[in-house]
Amino acid sequence: MSLPALVYKVSGRDNVGTALSRLEEGVEYPVYEEGRGFVGTVKPRVPVPAWHKVALERIEEGGEVVKFGYVIGVAVTVVEEGDLVHVTNVLLDPTHDFRQMVRQGLVLGTSPVRVEKGEVLRVGANLKPLHPALRSLPPRARVGVAASAIAEGGTVRLGNIVEPPPRLRRNERYVRLVRDFYRLLRAGLIEFARVEVG
Repeated sequence: MSLPALVYKVSGRDNVGTALSRLEEGVEYPVYEEGRGFVGTVKPRVPVPAWHKVALERIEEGGEVVKFGYVIGVAVTVVEEGDLVHVTNVLLDPTHDFRQMVRQGLVLGTSPVRVEKGEVLRVGANLKPLHPALRSLPPRARVGVAASAIAEGGTVRLGNIVEPPPRLRRNERYVRLVRDFYRLLRAGLIEFARVEVG
């Protein structure tokens, strides 16, 4: 089943939508809102892979990222309309104070060795902390998990989106809703139809 080149959003509160197919940089695409139809357009500032999120409006640093009517994250940098919304290289451990880290800066430290995607970042082992919130941690304290490979000597920083503060825990209800909805949509078992959320 070939899906149309458009951006899909479920709730009127959403400030991000999902690309149903690959979107090209600088091309204007229609935005389809569940229950309302086409509600506008968005022009991606970078290529957006299919099934990834794109910002439908400017989201200020510290602003909430809303998808399917749920707050799914907080912007740690300004996210412009048309930007790809994603995690860059670190998913923070839930024990750290997210807002404090954002206020004090985005760089957490450097990596003295190459870190592979999915590898746990630990103070002294593969992370030299530079951020004031991390400097007092004991050796080998867990800081987070690499969401992509980090080169030897590379900068370790907050991604542009992390899960909501203060605990940064996954919203399991949201994760199940998204996974099941897109599984059915890709399989062609449902079409655009009203989805109740919240």
